[in-house]
Amino acid sequence: MITIESLVEQGANVKLEVTPADLKMFAEAIVQRTMAARQEELNAEMRRVAEETWLNTRQVRELLNVCEGTLNLWAKRGYLVPVKVGNKNMYARSDVRRVQTGGKSESVTSYCKKKNG
Repeated sequence: MITIESLVEQGANVKLEVTPADLKMFAEAIVQRTMAARQEELNAEMRRVAEETWLNTRQVRELLNVCEGTLNLWAKRGYLVPVKVGNKNMYARSDVRRVQTGGKSESVTSYCKKKNG
């Protein structure tokens, strides 16, 4: 049986007479694929978060050699944003690694040059 979905996948250039049942089946197939893709994205994100290691403020300050004020500014600007755990700020090691390898935004780089220069 040929379906609308198979015709679309093949790139067929045809005129069709479509019943409401055909359209419903096609729509359901699209919804199912979309839901499966979204679920896979969520699963991948959950695996990433579960495998992530977290650092406290003191550890991050020592690793990046910055003061607490700089961390607060970076959080405010969205550059290195902590996650609140109870009353403590925790930072994803992957975010800290990004900062260490030079993934700085222009505004933060300019700020650091002004402050240190």
